[in-house]
Amino acid sequence: MSLLVELSGVQAAQTDIDTIGNNIANVSTAGFKGSSADFSDIYASSLIGAAGASSTPGQGVNTTSISQLFTEGTINQTGDPLNVAVNGSGFFQVETPGGIAYTRAGNFQLNNQGNLVTDTGAAVMGYGPAASGSGASQSGPLSPIQISSGDIGAAATSDLTLNVNLPSTDPVINTTTTPFSTANASSYNESTTTSVYDSLGVSRTLTTYFTQVSGSGTPDQWATHWQLADSNGSTVASGAGATLTFNSAGQLTSGSGAIAINNLPNGAANLNIATNFTGSTLSNLGFGVNGVANDGNGAGQFTGIQIASSGQITGQYSNGLTRNFGTIALANFANAQGLVPVSNNIWQASVASGPALTGAPGSSSLGVLESGALEGSNVDLSAQLVNLIAAQQAYQANVQGISVEQQNLQRLLQIQ
Repeated sequence: MSLLVELSGVQAAQTDIDTIGNNIANVSTAGFKGSSADFSDIYASSLIGAAGASSTPGQGVNTTSISQLFTEGTINQTGDPLNVAVNGSGFFQVETPGGIAYTRAGNFQLNNQGNLVTDTGAAVMGYGPAASGSGASQSGPLSPIQISSGDIGAAATSDLTLNVNLPSTDPVINTTTTPFSTANASSYNESTTTSVYDSLGVSRTLTTYFTQVSGSGTPDQWATHWQLADSNGSTVASGAGATLTFNSAGQLTSGSGAIAINNLPNGAANLNIATNFTGSTLSNLGFGVNGVANDGNGAGQFTGIQIASSGQITGQYSNGLTRNFGTIALANFANAQGLVPVSNNIWQASVASGPALTGAPGSSSLGVLESGALEGSNVDLSAQLVNLIAAQQAYQANVQGISVEQQNLQRLLQIQ
């Protein structure tokens, strides 16, 4: 019986050494969570005396479980936009051949199909981008996140809004005696320029001129004219625009028009732009442009992505535009200790862990994401080395106990 007691001690100490060794081996593994071996003593109920007190030693030690420590590891900056750390609770959800699994390691990359994957090829799961105009940031069920590195095509300007303030103190101009001309600065009061795009993505400069027309109303109306020029300054087309009418409070009451340009020199489609001046004002302040809205753009090349703390993945392009590729999802569990660790830095859910509680980063009890960073292992190397010494001493002591029991048995066998 005594040999079995010491043998259980040797086995427990070996389990402790193996667990500590695994912790030390993964001290540099991203997202790794250290473990500790839990032990319990063994007693046989048949050895308990009638008074309830045992007069016989126990029967050794048993390994009851290996517990994982889910404290957060140190977050280290890497500068790689595809490296993501979870700051707080939660796990990334990944799709493996064996089904959905969970990880804290955010060293992601793009595969040859444009999917966001782990360094072992598991697809990172998330929510797709919401429909345009819905106001939401995400939609739909969980699915692998795909990032297209293709170009954004050109779009011709079809709607242009200029929000300006026109000075009421500007001198009025008699447009009969001083007709508008771009060559005559006395024929207009103010001007501003903005870029518009044709169907081939070529940018041209649109100059809008403002003239306060004398005797046109109370307050006086403002006539607008426009001129479109190439990058070299050559005029492509010009014409009269909308007439702006303001009330006594300086608020715009009417003013919208259209610009139609045919036969562009580069062969692009005819340009038809609806113009409006919504929000424009008339006041004693100086001339100023408060806002420009232009729905056109030139073609743009994919330059990279940015991952926000909310998990939203935004593509960035050389023309300044952005595109929402979706949102990385996180999952949490009622009992994280119930997760089953498997290879490649992932866990699988179990009955003990309960079902995954899924959501966007920052929602419910889920943490937020930190882009350009990785969560390191939570193993304290110094503490593990101290624990290893203690486990080694326990192993040696139990082996010594076996040696003593063996000597005692030999002596017994030698008794004549």
